[in-house]
Amino acid sequence: MQVHSNLNAMMQLEKKLEQSANALAKLNTNTDDSSTKQQKNVKQQYPQQEDPKKDTNLTKEIVSQIEIPLSYGVNGDVISVQNSLHETLLDIKA
Repeated sequence: MQVHSNLNAMMQLEKKLEQSANALAKLNTNTDDSSTKQQKNVKQQYPQQEDPKKDTNLTKEIVSQIEIPLSYGVNGDVISVQNSLHETLLDIKA
């Protein structure tokens, strides 16, 4: 049914929103000396790990933080309309 595909889309949007929030949380805008020293020490200990700032596009993540909840709401509205339609069809049939 269509409702199931909308519910699946809503669950995928939730995952996307969580991933986007995590990517934004990894960005460190703190520039104090202690934080910078800690980051350098971690990089020296684990040089094979990539810098999370390098892979994160701030603009893209912020835009997705706006788009995803809107898409989620639209899918919810579609489900409500489908439920109304089914109720109306059942009333006509009876």
